[in-house]
Amino acid sequence: MNAPPRQTRRASARWWRKLFRRSGIEAGGGGRRWEGAPAILNAPQSTLAARQTVEKRASALYLNSAQANRIVEAWASALVGGGGWNARSQHPDRETARGLNVAFEAMIAPLLLPLARGLVRDGEAFVQMIVTEEGDLRLKQIAPEQIDANLTRDLGDGRRIVAGIELDETDNVLAYHVYRDVPGATFATYEAPVRIPARDILHIFDRLFPGQMRGLSWLAPVLLKLRDRDETADALLMREKVAALMTGFIRDPDGSGAGFDGDASGSALNVALEPGAMRILPPGADVTFSGAGSGLTQSVGFLRAQDREIAAGAGLTYEQLSGDLAEANYSSARVGLLEFRRRAEMLQRTLIEGQFLRPLWHRWIDVQALAGAIPADNADYHAVRFVPPGWQWVDPAKEVSADVAAIEAGLKSREEVVAARGRDIDELDAERARDRGVAA
Repeated sequence: MNAPPRQTRRASARWWRKLFRRSGIEAGGGGRRWEGAPAILNAPQSTLAARQTVEKRASALYLNSAQANRIVEAWASALVGGGGWNARSQHPDRETARGLNVAFEAMIAPLLLPLARGLVRDGEAFVQMIVTEEGDLRLKQIAPEQIDANLTRDLGDGRRIVAGIELDETDNVLAYHVYRDVPGATFATYEAPVRIPARDILHIFDRLFPGQMRGLSWLAPVLLKLRDRDETADALLMREKVAALMTGFIRDPDGSGAGFDGDASGSALNVALEPGAMRILPPGADVTFSGAGSGLTQSVGFLRAQDREIAAGAGLTYEQLSGDLAEANYSSARVGLLEFRRRAEMLQRTLIEGQFLRPLWHRWIDVQALAGAIPADNADYHAVRFVPPGWQWVDPAKEVSADVAAIEAGLKSREEVVAARGRDIDELDAERARDRGVAA
């Protein structure tokens, strides 16, 4: 589609400015206070244009900035957890269900952590599902750079390729155009990208705007702030290091050395102070000390304020980002963690389960059916429930007592409470029965 002429765009902009001025909405008004303010006219297209640059900067900061590294690792651990995700097949035969669970969890376990890291750092993750000659399903993570972001083409009849993703006339994804190797990698071949059908690729990303085709790094809101914060911390450190090199300065009006002995370097005299030394200075001489470290208190407060802004933009609490618990108390830490966990659970269900685990399970079952490992009539095999990783207790005694009271009052079920801890109630009951048998 051709863009409208410049005159048309300007006339449209003037019309909207007049409308917002009449409506009294300051956010849509003009004036000097809004001069230079950024505005996004086409969010999906702007996201696509900025994606590659943001991804490279985020990768560099992930490796070089303590705060950026902490953001990625904190979110990755929240999405994956310590024990990973548990698959719970709903097959009526429990032995068959248990075998499916074990096999599926073994297949996804090596991929979950790198996938979560890539999702946060790069904004998207790609997983290719490869069917081997033996009829097994093999998973291969693809770097976002392997999807040809420069390939955008009109294929006619409503079909098109946008940033390496092929769409039909109804915007359904048909295929991905993938380079064999990561561009710039050792022994990388510079061949044309290969067209891989969409059924063989899982594309996991958080869609911020309708029509968005590629993901944007979760560090995007704080990238500039992270860079400025690192440079500020380095500048403060260098200032203190330079100040520590200079103990003091001697004002010597008559040039006699003010009673100090030292090594001459040009017109300057470098002297050293000894512990317990006392000097009588000539009239007019004066000694001023550099006062290294005197401004650190204000600097630490300023850096803490920057860390709080970064934490807010990254969706973490200040304590999660910095590890600084000096000003935290039980109530404030709990409120912050509850809000973080609410958002993490939303992303777990939407991204990890909805875009990765569930479609992967269905494809895995279909491949096993085609290979003859399970019956062709596999409706019972497709039913599955996923248990996300549980959260550690903030106060075990209080939280266990609250859960017990909720179960007794009928406000919660045992299964709901056990699932919130990242466990499966069938496994728990089996373990408890085994413990009772041993005790007997």
